[in-house]
Order: sequence, then structure tokens, then C-alpha cells
Amino acid sequence: MEQLTKYNLSSDGSQVINHQLNIDTVLHKDADELRSYYSLDRIIDFITSHDYDKVALQFPDSLLPDSVNIALEIQTKCGQSTSVFILADTSYGSCCVDEIAASHGNADCLIHFGSSCLSPNRRLPVLYVFGRRPIDVDKCQKSFISLVSDRDSNILLLYDVVYYHAVDSLTETLRSYYPNLVTSKLNVGKLCSIAESSTMESEIEREDSCDPYGRVFNLPEGKEIHDYAIFYIGFEGLTLNNLMMSYNKCQFYSYNPDVDYGRLESSSINKSLMRRYYLIQKAKEAHVIGIIIGTLGVADYLQTLARIKSVIKAANKKTYIFSVGKINVAKLANFMEIDIFVLIACPENTLLDSKEFYKPILTPYELEIAFLKDRCWDGTYVTDFRQLLPGGAANIDFDIEDERRNRNPDYSFITGHMQSTLQDEDDSHSCDCKQQSLVVRDGMQVVQHHASASEFLSNRSWRGLDNNPDDDSSPAKVVEGRSGIAMKYENESIS
Repeated sequence: MEQLTKYNLSSDGSQVINHQLNIDTVLHKDADELRSYYSLDRIIDFITSHDYDKVALQFPDSLLPDSVNIALEIQTKCGQSTSVFILADTSYGSCCVDEIAASHGNADCLIHFGSSCLSPNRRLPVLYVFGRRPIDVDKCQKSFISLVSDRDSNILLLYDVVYYHAVDSLTETLRSYYPNLVTSKLNVGKLCSIAESSTMESEIEREDSCDPYGRVFNLPEGKEIHDYAIFYIGFEGLTLNNLMMSYNKCQFYSYNPDVDYGRLESSSINKSLMRRYYLIQKAKEAHVIGIIIGTLGVADYLQTLARIKSVIKAANKKTYIFSVGKINVAKLANFMEIDIFVLIACPENTLLDSKEFYKPILTPYELEIAFLKDRCWDGTYVTDFRQLLPGGAANIDFDIEDERRNRNPDYSFITGHMQSTLQDEDDSHSCDCKQQSLVVRDGMQVVQHHASASEFLSNRSWRGLDNNPDDDSSPAKVVEGRSGIAMKYENESIS
């Protein structure tokens, strides 16, 4: 007992409460700096020119310290007839426009601050305010010249949206050394506009341009994307990773203005592709697929859901649909009967590193590679699910019955065995004894239909409380239980 007292077996939680989180915040205390950085004059003009009565403001965590000052400034300039409110939290990712949360407040428009995935929306007018993150254009040029000295190189310039305000000066400076430079523009759609732009960016025809992640660029005739080296201006993150996955045949060079550092991106993207290909092989062995709704604001997500259900049906698999808000390990761990998950989300949130999760999480494109015979792995990668729909650049047509009849056995590179592709009869017409069985309970016969979730539950050693016990024992009397804390109950003696 004397030895046990030397050790602190409990805690009052003060260490957790006093723990400081390191969040990359951007705070602008000066009013003039605030007005310039967030283009407040443009925001006020956007609201007053359209006579919006209720305005929702959406901020990422890093910009929340400025949110109150911005809201008060907008409210003061627009007058009492305009109601301005800040969204407390986003339903999914902060990069996506949260139209659902704004609609709960009956907002007439939404102003989105900070970095964005530029996914199109369909409900509310949106004004993007990326901010004017500082960048030294001359240092940026010197950094890229030290990495690529050949002036005749074909260069495609991509950038994080927070540097959109400097794209004209960047293009002019870099083109003085690289005459073959092609600069991307932002395409935010018909309902949206950009505060840092003097004009509204309108939609551009898909046939005349490439449109990855809201970025548009026109290449010269006879040139392909793999003929270009890509300069990316921004910090390491989801945007850069997704661009590198999509254009994995291109050489990437990045420059981070915050630390004035440029580098040649390593070949780690090949390891990422190998990891994603491994998940595709796991999907081929799966029997129960969970579809996770990771967005309610990106256009065409319902059409994508319907397509994924058709793909899974063509592969003779079971399907369950989940909407759990922001995804974490604990939420998905509740559904252990699921073999793999497929996530419908914006391009920047669809590639989850599922190492921490108990089951793999795939993208819709990876699911089609696993289940459709005409979808082959050719080195390209698609993270924007809209490209898979009819009219998209990566769309392929398929027939469910044809896929079922003509599926060839798959060889598993994981187990080393052939995967059976026998077609199951439709549940509504099946009369197989394995599909239906009779269960006698309380003198009644009940038809039990075959379902993967119920099979998984029946195989568990513990299935919850039994509402219909087999014996007729009467309920036990209620007695007083223990009182105190786990360290020492009142009726417990420690010798």
C-alpha cells in the first residue's frame, strides 16, 4: 500500500485543460490592414448592390480571430437592414461552401473566407474572399530559375488560391524568363465571384479547356499536359497532393512564399499511387460496401451516389449508405460489418489516408477501377467525382446486366487466389434456402431474409440485450449498488 501511494493513479484533468494547440492563425489588428487583406470594400459592394438582407460568413479555424471584427465592420457599413452572422462550424470540410448551414439561417448569400477547393454549388450566391497572402514575386522567380534553368521549358503555373491577387504580376515576371509559360485561371461558376477579382469569373466550356479543381488553362495546339513541367506556388497540403496525383506524369516544382523555399517534389507520389492500387485490390475482395456522404453542397453529389450504387450492384455487392458529418476513426469503427468504404467528397477531401481507419476508404474513381471491366488503370487519376458522370472527361458507359454476365474471375494479389464472380439472384426473386430461412419464436413463424448486416450480427459473440429470453425467469429485484469512486468504494476495504 505504501508503494502504491508513490504513484499518481488519477488526474484532475488540468494538464489537458491547460494544453495549448498550435494553430496557424492570421490576425490583423489594424483596421486598414484588415480592410485591405480581406477586400472589405468589395464585400460591402457585393452585399449592397444585390440588396441581400441576411449574409452568412464562413471562416476556417485559422481566420476565426478576425471573424468578429470583419462581421462588425460589414454590419456597420451595410446598416441595420442587413443581418450578418458567422457560421459556428462547417458540416464537412472548411474548404467547401457550407450551403446547408447557411440555409439554416435563411441566408440570402454566403461569403467564404480563406482557401477553397472551388467545388461548384447550386443553391446560394457565393463571394470568395481568399485574402491577400504576401508573396515576393522576384524571390519566387529566382527560386524557380535555380530549379529549372532552361528558358525554353514548357511551364504550367498553378497556385494556391490565397495568392490569386498576385497572379498577374507573377505571370508577367515569370514569362520574362519562360516564354512558354501557361498560367491557370480560376473558374468558380455562375453563382460565385471572387473578391480579389475586378470581374466575375464565368463558367468556361469544358471542351475548350481543362478544369481540375476549379483551375482552367488552355494549352497550345498539339501540346498535352504531360509535355509541361508544373510550377506550384503555395504550401504543402491537400491541394498540392491532389494536383500531383492527378498529373502524376508531370514533374512538379513548388515554392512556399512563407519560408521563401523552392524544391523539386520527390517521387513519394509513386508510393501513394502504390498504396491506392493496394486499396483497389482490397475492394475487389470486399462483399459489403459502405458509401459515405462527405458533402451536401458540391453539385451533382446525388447523381454520383446513384452511379456508385449502380456500379456496386453490377459487381453483385451489398450496399449501405452513411452520412456521419466529419469523418473520424471512432465514427466508422461502429460499422465493422463493412468491408470497405467509398467516400463522396470534394477533390481536396476525397483522398483520405486510411491507415488509422479499421477499413479502407476509396474514392469513386478507385471503386470503378475495381468493379467495372472497362475501367482500367492507365496511370491517370481522378479525384473530382463530377468527371465520372455523363459529360465528364473520365465518364464511361456501362450496363448492369452486361457487367454481371461478363465478369471474369479476378486474381487477388493479396491472397494469391482467384476471386469468385458468381452472380447472385436478385433479392426480390430469390427463393434459395440460403437466402431465406424460417425461425420459430414464441410459436410464430417469421421469415428471415438474407442480409449481410444481420449475418454479421448473428456471428457476434455478444449481440446486445435479448428482449425475448428463452427462460421464463422473473425479473430480479432492484438492489442498491456500490457507491463511491472506482479507486475505493464505500463498502470496500483495502488491507
